[in-house]
Amino acid sequence: MVRGRFTVGTTFLLGLAAVVTMALSSVELDNLRISSAQFSQDLFTVLREGKENENLVASPISLQIALAMLLAGAKENSKTQLSTVLHVGTEDLQTYLNAYKELLESIKDPVLNVASTVFVDSAIKLLDTYTTAVSTGIGANVQQVDFATAPDAAAKTINDWCSTNTNGKITDLFTADDLQSASVVLANAVHFKALWKKKFDVQYTRERDFKSPTGVVKVQMMFNSDHYNYAYSEQLKAEVLELPYASDKFRMLVILPNEGVALKDVDSSLKATGLDTIIKGMTSTKLDVYIPRFKVEMTINLNDPLVKLGAADIFDQGKCNLTGISAAPLFVSQVKQKVFIEVNEEGTEAAAVTAARIQKRSLSFPEKFEADHPFIFILISTKKPHGVAFFGAVLDPKTNSGTHDEL
Repeated sequence: MVRGRFTVGTTFLLGLAAVVTMALSSVELDNLRISSAQFSQDLFTVLREGKENENLVASPISLQIALAMLLAGAKENSKTQLSTVLHVGTEDLQTYLNAYKELLESIKDPVLNVASTVFVDSAIKLLDTYTTAVSTGIGANVQQVDFATAPDAAAKTINDWCSTNTNGKITDLFTADDLQSASVVLANAVHFKALWKKKFDVQYTRERDFKSPTGVVKVQMMFNSDHYNYAYSEQLKAEVLELPYASDKFRMLVILPNEGVALKDVDSSLKATGLDTIIKGMTSTKLDVYIPRFKVEMTINLNDPLVKLGAADIFDQGKCNLTGISAAPLFVSQVKQKVFIEVNEEGTEAAAVTAARIQKRSLSFPEKFEADHPFIFILISTKKPHGVAFFGAVLDPKTNSGTHDEL
């Protein structure tokens, strides 16, 4: 028997939540945020493997939504593996799916647009239980397309949907060749565009040196002098700066390692320490802040990273069990994510319990936070526990695109 290919497309600029109907307890919502943070840290680590000298941008929560749409129809070991990767239990799947609406409602804001759609081949019949689960639990629409005989039209339909839901930033996620033998495509699109609460004045932007792994490059360095939440973490061996957005529902953390400290070592320490612990130690500090403008566009093939994280069966025709989606035999052929982020003077547009001793440096003059060498950035929600919406690493601000297709 020929098994249908199941393509998961997480199309986004930035990742965040979904939609639903049931009200949940704060404990269930907090558990989802904690699971999201754990998954985010795992994903960052695996995406950085072998790419330590390259820029990275990804939206873990957008990928989470797509995987949750998959989990809703997974059975047996496929379900167990996906649950483990996502750090969630399998006992009450609908509660897990429903938690996404509460997460989205808690950060609902005009700067955020979220959409999810299941594109299904006209020859495939989805189970009613599945369409109900993803529509009520994740807010996903279902749309029929003809992958087999009209792959060009199907690609245009999906890519137009991507463009519409990402303000035109993501336009070409799939080609006809990608879709010709597909049966189902799960798509999640998130668009985020927000102004800084404390804008950088463009008149103070100057060309300055940035120490990239391949040598010193000239970059456009933004500047502002103001009070920012700040901490120095001995555990991370890094400075941590918070850049708030005007909406007050989101913030960007910039983690700047001490010179000579590798980003992978900071990542390992961050996993052990936890974001909430770092944030708890931050205090308002008068700072001269220097941050480079940067823009990163990236396409990431997530098949191998997901296998490394433990979700191998969904890609194996002989082992994948998605019988909760359709009676037709299905397996996942591709998980792809295309990402865009731009940080400038105005703000950001993006188309992803070990105790630490944290201290504030006591100086009587303005401290300098100068991101003139590789750093990590994390876009999080303000509400605790802090859900990680989007992360990345800037190794060279002048390099604005890349691929992880070989991953």
